[in-house]
Amino acid sequence: MQEAWALRGSKNRFHIGDLAWDVTSSWSDEEDRVELWRGRERVAAFGWLSGTHLEWQVDPARPELLRDVLAWAQPSSATALESDAEAVEILREHGFARDDEAPWFAYMQRDLDDVADPALPPAYSVRSVRGLDELPARTAVHRAAWEPSQLTEEKMRALMSTWPYRFDLDCVVEAPDGTFAASALAWLDEVNRVGELEPVGTAPAHRRRGLGHAVNLFALQRLRDAGAETAIVYCRGDAAYPIPKLLYESVGFRRHDRTVRFVRRRSGPGVEPSQRGAATPDGF
Repeated sequence: MQEAWALRGSKNRFHIGDLAWDVTSSWSDEEDRVELWRGRERVAAFGWLSGTHLEWQVDPARPELLRDVLAWAQPSSATALESDAEAVEILREHGFARDDEAPWFAYMQRDLDDVADPALPPAYSVRSVRGLDELPARTAVHRAAWEPSQLTEEKMRALMSTWPYRFDLDCVVEAPDGTFAASALAWLDEVNRVGELEPVGTAPAHRRRGLGHAVNLFALQRLRDAGAETAIVYCRGDAAYPIPKLLYESVGFRRHDRTVRFVRRRSGPGVEPSQRGAATPDGF
């Protein structure tokens, strides 16, 4: 992912933080399968099949490997970035059509040269998580913000031990009673100097007080202080779920791309990985 980002930047489907968060928070042994395509020196592509939906990444220098991933996964739906003309053409070649009725995600970005200071209501404070002792409270604020949530303390503990998680980039708003009222988990790709916010949320009892705005700004400052030059965030962009996009725009993010969901309308051509020769699958 870091090498792909170095070549195409935010035109990639994933940041390294997405993978760390998704694997630890939502992986299902019953529903999820991942396959890696290994080139001569490194991984050249991966496919993540969740049920019948495919998420994927290929080496930007090898866009044709998406055909191999599709042949392995045989999905009923897949996601691509609207700007990725090569991927869109391969999906159409394999019988997929754009579904404009499906929810989609806005890809938001901002630089970190000038980040405003967070403003909080009286008796609230914003800070980083201090360590594993705060795992129960950190899990609780996420579960409250995202109810119903799949996140458990066990999964949160696994997340906190997964690279590139850092306690200093896990940001929370502390309420007057000492509980956590909001959170923003920031991820840093030190190689490409780009940070990501994923996920962000405010507990229902503390909403409409500007806490989401404040914790976002604090997280952006932490990313800047850790060496990031740019920050990204992905959020729903369709009209059915507008509030997160408005929040991120209020802290300086602007949309630069969006996802598109493709669904299989007809049978497409099969492509055997052995026809390519430069990369082979390795599943786990």
